[in-house]
Amino acid sequence: MASAFFRKNPALIPLFVASGAGIIGSMTFAGYVLSTNPDVIINKTAPHPWNRIQQHENAKLITINKEFFNSRKGVESPTDRY
Repeated sequence: MASAFFRKNPALIPLFVASGAGIIGSMTFAGYVLSTNPDVIINKTAPHPWNRIQQHENAKLITINKEFFNSRKGVESPTDRY
């Protein structure tokens, strides 16, 4: 049935391919963010997961200045003071 529809309307094939790729890409990105980003909490047993990030670790998706995190290795964590 679907193959007959696409044979009858071949101009719609790129539309369905682009829409499908967009949906798959957005679901993949959402899964990546939910599994790796410390800003999103799924597990409520860990009340402050962002405190597990060290000073020299990068939690960003895109980093422009990568040397910044390496320069923070010897710096004391500000959370230790409070």
